[in-house]
Amino acid sequence: MADPTESLRRFRSELANAVGRSRRARREALHRREDARKRPTKPGGEASSGGQAAAEHRAAALAYRQRMGLEVPEFAEPESNAPAQNSAEPKSQEQTPSDGSDLDFSQARIMR
Repeated sequence: MADPTESLRRFRSELANAVGRSRRARREALHRREDARKRPTKPGGEASSGGQAAAEHRAAALAYRQRMGLEVPEFAEPESNAPAQNSAEPKSQEQTPSDGSDLDFSQARIMR
């Protein structure tokens, strides 16, 4: 069995280490919070600038991809008021392929 004084010494050492880590973590969190408060932000965020912020994000992403040597696909600029290309009606079971590629395990399909 370990000596009680040795156990107490180890306990106090571990406690001091834990307190030191918690104080360091608190200091770092306060430092990050102060840095975040010092950064200027616009009221309303991106909603106020709309398309300009999206264009800036796109340009930053493009620059990053080029800097990292990644492939940059060419896409047309998105139109903000273009209608969605989704069909209004979902496919019925009669329209789905019967070779099993759709992996439809609904009860109607199984009971056939």
